[in-house]
Amino acid sequence: MHPEPKINKNSNFNHHNMVATERVNKLLLQSIDTLEEILRNQELPAQERATVALKIIEMTGLLSQHNNHSPATLLSEAQQQLNELKKNNLGTNWFAEAPQKTQAKSKFLPADYVEIKNFLLPENNQKSIEEAIQNKDKYIESTTTTKADKYRQSYVLFSRYFPELSELIQSKILETFPEILTQLKFHPFQISEIEVQLTAHNDGCYYKIHNDAGSEKTANREISYVYYFYQEPKAFSGGELKIYDTELKGGGAITHQNYKTITPVNNSIVFFNSRCRHEVMPVLCPSKAFEHSRFTVNGWIRKLVS
Repeated sequence: MHPEPKINKNSNFNHHNMVATERVNKLLLQSIDTLEEILRNQELPAQERATVALKIIEMTGLLSQHNNHSPATLLSEAQQQLNELKKNNLGTNWFAEAPQKTQAKSKFLPADYVEIKNFLLPENNQKSIEEAIQNKDKYIESTTTTKADKYRQSYVLFSRYFPELSELIQSKILETFPEILTQLKFHPFQISEIEVQLTAHNDGCYYKIHNDAGSEKTANREISYVYYFYQEPKAFSGGELKIYDTELKGGGAITHQNYKTITPVNNSIVFFNSRCRHEVMPVLCPSKAFEHSRFTVNGWIRKLVS
């Protein structure tokens, strides 16, 4: 005769506890997820939003302390929390019709730009070239907001080293601002700042695909501009600006295949949407002499955010 198998009652009890604990965790997590969906709804009054936030904190605390209570007690408490929420106004208005996650809407930005030739008087254009060359020792290597390696190569001169040119560019931009808004199909907005910097691209310099308003610090940049100037005759090739059709979706920017190419023309300026993805093609400057660089005064028109 085979011996009767022994039943481990403790094992069954532990298994029951584990299953109950899993049910508690699942119920609490589902409740927290639902509450978070409610909390994201901006139309919810502040007092009710505060109540929701407190409930999330309570449930999170209950979830983190499950080891100090029996599964049966925790399950009862979790269900009680959920029932209480369903009884009050929050439950009536929001749990019955909990906001559903919807696909983020996308916004399409065509690769539009405005180009103005002979932007400065010839004497001011020539003075800009001389000033850019004279300050050669004050340039620094350019960087990106993401600190990406081998993504950009050029040299930047800050506006404090060319105050007169900086002021001239800013005043000229303000003069043409209404026309720029119209042509780019922008709604009128109040300017908080016009950023200015001077950039030199010499042999091998470039800037890979990016946009100018992709971070928290740059979010209020609305319009980018690039003023081109260089010594004549032109001693470099390349350095074209490519602006891509761009789709804004889910907090990111998607680069489409269609693009427009702008070839640098001395004493011309280009304006485009700061959220459009764009790139500077590699520059070929056989002499490698700094004075033969592709120079730009470039920057961004920032919107005043209240």
